Amino acid sequence: MSPSADEAGAGPQEVELKLTVLDAGAIRELILDPVAGLPGVTPVGSARSIEIEDRYVDTAGGTLRAAGLAARIRTSPDARRLTVKSLARRGVGAIHRRLELEGDAGDGDDPRGWPSSDARDHLLMAIGPDALTTVAAFRQRRFQRDVAIGSSVVELSLDEIEVAAPDGRTDRWTEFECELRSGDEADLAALGAVLGSRSDLEPAAASKLDRALAARDSFTER
Repeated sequence: MSPSADEAGAGPQEVELKLTVLDAGAIRELILDPVAGLPGVTPVGSARSIEIEDRYVDTAGGTLRAAGLAARIRTSPDARRLTVKSLARRGVGAIHRRLELEGDAGDGDDPRGWPSSDARDHLLMAIGPDALTTVAAFRQRRFQRDVAIGSSVVELSLDEIEVAAPDGRTDRWTEFECELRSGDEADLAALGAVLGSRSDLEPAAASKLDRALAARDSFTER
């Protein structure tokens, strides 16, 4: 039986704030000096930059999406990782909570040859014998820093995202994510209350996957 989104919600959870950035320079300064703009926050380590490529995959018939799931292959300079997430998000306000399973992704696009992990096993249970195909792809330039707030550690990430069409057209946008790495969700909520009062941020209206799919469709229609 394929796992449903409700069944998937019982697994490990991703808990984060997702916000659309209206002033990227201001948010970059916030990551560089979080103490100045975020009361009660202490930097943990230094800021860092990373470039990654995300590819979302599904079967030709959309089996994963129909089951309320999304599968992402993320390639960074030092790793290739599979992430399986639920599309449904739970939470209050800007906080989102959903299933997140991770594992190594081997070479190629056939998960049957990848190293065993909960993410791969969940993916295979959902798709059965079907093959995977890319449904959306985009690049991200991430500027990140870990901070401590209360008893928790939160990863701040300024994400500059670009979706490119084969003919060179692009869609770009910027998001700010604050992911709870350890600790208490109440600390993340307190951080969200501070960020929610800023004029350079607003709640994200759509997921990165949905935004990339919309960009893909707009390229096709033109």
